Amino acid sequence: MTQLPEVEVLKRDLEKEIVGKKVKDVWLSPADLCKRHGTIKDFSQTLSDRKILELERRGTLLLFGLDEDKTLVVIPGTRARMSKETANEDRLPLTRMTMTFTTGGSLHYHDAEPDGELFVIDTDQVADLPELQNLGMDPLAEPIPWPVFAQALTDRADMMKAVMADDSFVVGLGDIYSDEILFEAGLAPSRESATLSSQEVRRLHRAILEVIYEAIKQGGTDQLSEEYPEGFLPYDEVDHLKIYGREGQPDARSRATIEYGKIGKGLYAYYSPKTQT
Repeated sequence: MTQLPEVEVLKRDLEKEIVGKKVKDVWLSPADLCKRHGTIKDFSQTLSDRKILELERRGTLLLFGLDEDKTLVVIPGTRARMSKETANEDRLPLTRMTMTFTTGGSLHYHDAEPDGELFVIDTDQVADLPELQNLGMDPLAEPIPWPVFAQALTDRADMMKAVMADDSFVVGLGDIYSDEILFEAGLAPSRESATLSSQEVRRLHRAILEVIYEAIKQGGTDQLSEEYPEGFLPYDEVDHLKIYGREGQPDARSRATIEYGKIGKGLYAYYSPKTQT
C-alpha cells in the first residue's frame, strides 16, 4: 500500500482544495475498489449530495469527514495519487474514481494496480476498522522520544528490515522507506535490532525523521507521469530516493555498488554493504 509520506502529501495537497465542497456525482471503475458496498451504484449514491467537512490522515488511511456523521475512507493502493481537477478534466488510463462537485471542479483518484479501496461508513465506526488496529509509532502525529524508541527496538529483537517494515513498530515505512532509512542511518538490513548501540539508535531515530520529511517536501515517490505505461515515474528516477530501486548503481556516500537481494526470513532489501554495517 501507499506509505506514510505519500499519504501525508495527499492530505496536505487536498485539504485546502476540497473541504467545504459538496459532491454532485461519482464515477468509479473497477467495482472491486468499492467492494464493501457491493455495487458502484450504491457507493455513488452514498456519496451523492454529501458535503466534505474535513480531511484527516490516520495511519496510511485518508478519512474524508462528511455531513450526517459519515466518513469516506480511502485506502490508497500500492502506487496512488489523488488530484484536484476541473469538472471536465479527461480521465487518465489509471484514473479509477472521479468525484465531481456542485460548485465546479472534481477530485480524481489514480491507482496503478488498482489495489486500493474506497468506502463510506458511519463516523463512529472508523476507530474499529481492522486497518487501524495495532498501529505503531507515527512520527508525524507526535514526537517519539528516543529512549522509548530504543526500548522498542530492543524488545523486538529481530532483523532491522523486518522491524522497520512492520506497521506495528512505525507506521507506513514499507519496503521503500525502511531501505532508505537504514541506508541513511548506516545500518545493515540484516542487523539484529537488539544489538544497536545508543549512538546507532540516535542515528536511526534521526534518519526516520529526516527521510520522511524530505520525502514529503519532495512530494513523495508516487509521481504521475504519462511518459511511462504504468502512469508513474519509475522509482529509480525519483530524485530523493538514494538507494531503493538503484541496484548496480554507486551509492551516494562511498560510491560502492548498491545490491538487492534476500537477507533472510523471506525479506529482500536494497543496501550498500560497504556503507551499512
